[in-house]
Amino acid sequence: MAPPVPAVIMRKIHLILLVLLSGLCLACQPDPTKARLERVLTASWQSYCRHFIKSDGQVIIPEEGGGTISEAQAYALLRAVWVGDKMIFNRVYAWTYKNLSRVHTQGDSLLSWRWGRLPDGSWGVLDANSATDGDLDYALALVLAHRMGWRAPPNLPDYREEARRVQADILAKEVVTLPDGDVLLTPGNWHELKPPYLVNPSYFSPAAYRLFASISSETDRERAAERVGAVRAPPLQMEVGVTTDPARWNRLHQSTYKLLGQLTQGLGGQTGVGLFPDWCRVDAAGRLAPAPGRDTRFGWEAVRLPYRLALDGLWFGDPQAGRLLTDKFLPFFKSQWQAHGRLLAVYNFDGSPAEDYESPVLYAGVLAGALAAGDRDFAREMALKILAFYREDGDRAYFEAPDHYYANNWAWLGLALYAGWVTPGK
Repeated sequence: MAPPVPAVIMRKIHLILLVLLSGLCLACQPDPTKARLERVLTASWQSYCRHFIKSDGQVIIPEEGGGTISEAQAYALLRAVWVGDKMIFNRVYAWTYKNLSRVHTQGDSLLSWRWGRLPDGSWGVLDANSATDGDLDYALALVLAHRMGWRAPPNLPDYREEARRVQADILAKEVVTLPDGDVLLTPGNWHELKPPYLVNPSYFSPAAYRLFASISSETDRERAAERVGAVRAPPLQMEVGVTTDPARWNRLHQSTYKLLGQLTQGLGGQTGVGLFPDWCRVDAAGRLAPAPGRDTRFGWEAVRLPYRLALDGLWFGDPQAGRLLTDKFLPFFKSQWQAHGRLLAVYNFDGSPAEDYESPVLYAGVLAGALAAGDRDFAREMALKILAFYREDGDRAYFEAPDHYYANNWAWLGLALYAGWVTPGK
């Protein structure tokens, strides 16, 4: 008679069987068809408009007590462009410009990052400082709307001109130059006056930098042509302080990849496995270190970075994005997927699990990385995982939970990228 199998061995056998069955079940599922993806994307967008976007264009964030942040307004604008919803775009733009643009109070075109209920019970700006990711996504959305041929509502700035002003103020107030000439994106206008600088890598948006540089060059050429073609044309009127130098955007683009390449190797005394930290710090020599009091996990902030990098690879074919995602980022997640049949919502910088649950936000970031790396099969598996979070309940169509603002945005963005909706326009 064979000896009894120890309980620990039985548990391991059960785990292996579960992983194998999970992989087999997923492999047997059909590809997410174009019709299915479009139905889910359309239904969830319409639901988001009904339940998260007020009639005046303000995005409601439950965690903010009914208030909003610049990031939320920008996400709504980007999604509206990629779904082709001009009416919602105009509505959100109008509210954002009237309520968050610092041009009314601070003299620049950046956005105040937080809006909500004031101590006296009225509603207004709670924090007038900027958040660079919101400003970048806002400017990007305006550029894309212009490229769609959309016009701004009456009595509001033209989309391209407003984008140009925002871009200029990002360069002037949210970007710094290190002693070696490298250019660094900071988290907002409130950055340190000298190194070391606090950095949020998930704010880096190299595809936006490249697009802004090309738009700036196009605008300068158009204005030059107007001067040459006009008879005794008056001098070109440029706004004082408006600098949309393409060379500076290009320098920021290159410096960004240099810094990210270092981050994949390690941070402080921690060895890297291809992940990025939510926050870090950069000194005058360009050396990276953990930022005191800030999270260094690959968490809810950093999970957005592979998506932003993927856009640079997919839109512009940038080889740096492809190498970073293919050689550094994806190997870790493919190994986790093969070993466990699932990916966790948050990992420590060294690759150890930080949570024990899944999130469509993480799957969206990995999906984007897989697409940029040309790994369509792995991207398909990630898309199926996101779809597994999708639910419909009455007039609600959502991912994970009806009131999860962040998950509902990033799950949608991941599937929209897979479906081919996320483009830089013409």
